[in-house]
Amino acid sequence: MSKLSKISFLFAGFSLVAMSITRYLLGDWVPFCWVALGLAVVFVLVGLIKDRAFFKEFFTMKTTKEGMSMGMLIILLLAVLGAVNYIGARHTKTWDFSSAKVNTLSEQSIKLVKGLDSDLKVYFFYKKGVEGNEENRRLFRELIKKYQDHSSKVQLDFVEVNERPDLAQEFGVDKGSGVVFLDYKGRRNRIEKIDEQDFTSALVKVTREKNKTVYFTVGHGEKALSENKEALGLGSLKSLLENNRYTVKELSLIQNAKIPDDADVIVIAGPVQGFQAFEIDALEAYLKNGGSLFLAIESQNTAGLEKLVAKMGVQFENNYILNQVETVMGKGINQGPTMGVIFSMNNKITKPFGRSEVTLFRYPQSLKKVDIVKGVVVDELVSTAPNAMAFPSMQIRGEGPEGSYALVDEVSGKWAGDDNAKDFTAIVAGDVDFLTNQMLYQNLNRDLVLNSIAALAKEESLISITPKEPLATQMIMTETMFGLFLFAFIIPLPILLLGTSIGLWLRRRNA
Repeated sequence: MSKLSKISFLFAGFSLVAMSITRYLLGDWVPFCWVALGLAVVFVLVGLIKDRAFFKEFFTMKTTKEGMSMGMLIILLLAVLGAVNYIGARHTKTWDFSSAKVNTLSEQSIKLVKGLDSDLKVYFFYKKGVEGNEENRRLFRELIKKYQDHSSKVQLDFVEVNERPDLAQEFGVDKGSGVVFLDYKGRRNRIEKIDEQDFTSALVKVTREKNKTVYFTVGHGEKALSENKEALGLGSLKSLLENNRYTVKELSLIQNAKIPDDADVIVIAGPVQGFQAFEIDALEAYLKNGGSLFLAIESQNTAGLEKLVAKMGVQFENNYILNQVETVMGKGINQGPTMGVIFSMNNKITKPFGRSEVTLFRYPQSLKKVDIVKGVVVDELVSTAPNAMAFPSMQIRGEGPEGSYALVDEVSGKWAGDDNAKDFTAIVAGDVDFLTNQMLYQNLNRDLVLNSIAALAKEESLISITPKEPLATQMIMTETMFGLFLFAFIIPLPILLLGTSIGLWLRRRNA
């Protein structure tokens, strides 16, 4: 190769390097890049033309042809690998082999994220140097990746508060422990817990275009809706509903016996004074028109609502349901909270609940199906274990009837079998204390309440997701099984391995 060709190729390399450095430093393609690229092409052409005879002879040599064939194979292999990686990056598929499916999104989350018709912007605000931030970021990135696997519209942005103070101020962020905001079509929601349950709940809130309205009846001694400190108040429930973007209002049927047109759900929580006939008529008219009712009563106090409930095919049994417990003295009665452990597996409200989980009630009364009207369906949502007992009062003497008692029912259908009526839905509970500040956040009570309100408001997508817990594999052995395991496996295996090792060592030594 001539000296001129070598110099031309050298200048071509310098031009390409200058173009690359300029593009990297400026972050954009500027006219100088075109000049550098053009010079590189010119220098390459000069070198090729100057020594065209040399290059012609080089490319016709046998070794060159064989080398080029190998080079083409390598290029082809790299192209195939690149294509496979590109397709794999665009179309990912994961498998979850855990027994509790802790690494997989629920069907509700998948359906919700696939229904996004606009970009969902997820902002994770943090501060450098704050303890635990790196771990929180890693966990959150893993969580969001599960959603991004099902939709490209989920966009994650990690925001350092000090580097982008304008954005932090816009969202009202003043700490760096890992605050997350979801932004969808201008609607925002904040979460501070990194799990699927809270993220999907927040996702539902920002995708809902209109708030639902929940009315609580007043004037009959119901639980106080504005009471936050007293154990038996409903302040926590009100806050919980409002945090889920429900509008919560009070309703006095005594002053105006008409259900408001914007009522999505009516809640009657523990009345102690009887409802008047005209109030019950208003409730019946509401249900006949396709309304939704949540009725939770005090133990042995139906407040005049037994006739209304009877038309749904449900009867209050006016008793107290208590659990049996095993003690050193034999079987006994647990006078603490009554556990509901059997859930309807076909109902959307209780389907997410696990078999080992419980709901807690305070001295509930049982519900019984009676003369169900044609077209009305009664589903027992929550029941006790089969060994629960019923007592007429809390003066417990002897043993009461034993069995599995229904504590919460869902009733749906057409009111009083009227074909012209719209489909109504009602949740009837034989206890009200599971809604109160004292018990709302115990075990699955919160999920039961939120799921019921969501179903009544016809918002199945807001039904809460029970957190998935890893299932431990237990191995329980009798003394005989343990002895067999010990003498057939634990002791012989090390001896066998030791003997084999010694035998191999002796054989190699004497070889």
